[in-house]
Amino acid sequence: DFREREQVTLLPFGSTVKQVRTHTVDPADPKAGPAAIRADAAALTAEGDTAIYSSLAAAYDHLGPDTESAFTSIVLMTDGENTAGRSAAEFAAFYRALPAARQTTPVFPIVFGDSDRSELESIAALTGGRLFDGTKEKGPGSLDGAFEEIRGYQ
Repeated sequence: DFREREQVTLLPFGSTVKQVRTHTVDPADPKAGPAAIRADAAALTAEGDTAIYSSLAAAYDHLGPDTESAFTSIVLMTDGENTAGRSAAEFAAFYRALPAARQTTPVFPIVFGDSDRSELESIAALTGGRLFDGTKEKGPGSLDGAFEEIRGYQ
């Protein structure tokens, strides 16, 4: 479940970042935001190459200036390995050049399909996040289970 005033931004990507969609859970209509998030997530499709590091850089660039007043995290969901855009070394240099306050935003990668587990573990280690498994239908190792565990960091 999403919390009141919680904000979720989806940055779908393939070879590049596609249309960015932000949804906020409005206390006056608490079901509309989650419904829109679910609809956008259900509409995601895999196409083209996979630009993991360029998309992560875009996610950090998209964050507002104040990431300290609320828990902010980036959840990376991918079914592939990086095949386009920035390299791991280029992203690491980008990340290390971020302001210290921005570096407190962890990335929580979720493994799906043919994801490169070691690549995703490296991203989690660099950013202070943790790798999660999303390959099972229910319980530990499921997408719902991963999001429940990520919630524990808030």
